[in-house]
Amino acid sequence: MTLEKLKEGSTNIKTTIDQMVNIVETTESSLLYKKPSADEWSVMQIATHVIEAVEFWVADLEALLIVPGAKWGRNHEHVRRLAAVEENYVASVSKEQATTRLQSLIPLTEGAFVKVQAEDLEKTAPSYNPNFDGKPLSFLIDHLIIKHLKGHLGQMERHLAKVQNQ
Repeated sequence: MTLEKLKEGSTNIKTTIDQMVNIVETTESSLLYKKPSADEWSVMQIATHVIEAVEFWVADLEALLIVPGAKWGRNHEHVRRLAAVEENYVASVSKEQATTRLQSLIPLTEGAFVKVQAEDLEKTAPSYNPNFDGKPLSFLIDHLIIKHLKGHLGQMERHLAKVQNQ
């Protein structure tokens, strides 16, 4: 990853979040909270997961810029990650709250990305998740923020199509 790719990533984040916001704003509320199956998240669970995850990874990114080499990350059992998709919590999040918080991720990521210098992208650090141990900062940015968002947009679209056809 280069700084130019980072700028492209920032543009991709804005586009992806705008598409997520459009889905939430234009979809009937009952469909947003409906799970396609017992093992799948509702569109709103995906939205609350995205909000929590991006906030988490941006905070980790900014911390690593201050303290390079510090241990970073989490695993799938992280309490905030799990709480963000808990059904009672998700039911309390309105469409308006979700769209406002999704939109707030754009300046949040942009603000963090402008702090990144070219040399930061190759710095590595140990991780709490053994799969990410020793990965460069560019991995955190590209895979855990940019591509993660894009993947969840596709998941939202698929899950919405499933509940609309039920």
